[in-house]
Amino acid sequence: MITAFFGGSFDPPHRGHLAVARGALASGVCDHVMWVPAFAPPHKLNFQRAPFAMRMEMVSMMISGNGNMSVSDIEQKISKTPSYTIDILEFIEAEQGFRPVLLIGADSLQELHTWHRSRELAENYSIYCYPRKNYCADLEKLKNFWGREIAEKLISGIIPGKFFEISSTNIRNSMEKSPLTGNIKDETELPEEISAFIKANHLYGATKERA
Repeated sequence: MITAFFGGSFDPPHRGHLAVARGALASGVCDHVMWVPAFAPPHKLNFQRAPFAMRMEMVSMMISGNGNMSVSDIEQKISKTPSYTIDILEFIEAEQGFRPVLLIGADSLQELHTWHRSRELAENYSIYCYPRKNYCADLEKLKNFWGREIAEKLISGIIPGKFFEISSTNIRNSMEKSPLTGNIKDETELPEEISAFIKANHLYGATKERA
């Protein structure tokens, strides 16, 4: 069984994330998607996030009923600050006995050369990329950072198809608005259960009831 490592802040997880996981499964690049909420992402160390336990709970709600998906608290168990993707992947391989493939977005693919131990990551792991709006993977540009062999490997890992373009940042911002203005973004992009959880726990400035 091939397991995809699907990392992210998931702050909050939304239907776009779920579509990515389902798209990866449908494409055949993996048999199982392991959602891995970030504990201390290196690019967001000074960013105020919802508590890790609450993000774990929201992911559990999001994937409920999907038997080929799971959520892992491995980043909290390792508790590295910052938590680098390759360190987590190596820990999984050493402790759990399997090598995951990596599932990332086209925006991350463009910046992959800046990641910690990026060349080891690209050489030793299968990397699959889902398309994102305004991000176009370009072989020639990738060759500038990786050389032909690795660049072609990365390009070959692009998953065909269209994916929902939903932003966790936009959802958070919409929930910070005054309840007097009203905003349906959270109700259209989040399952009702997660929207209710956010409001009940006053995450992102959300209130329990709308005016």
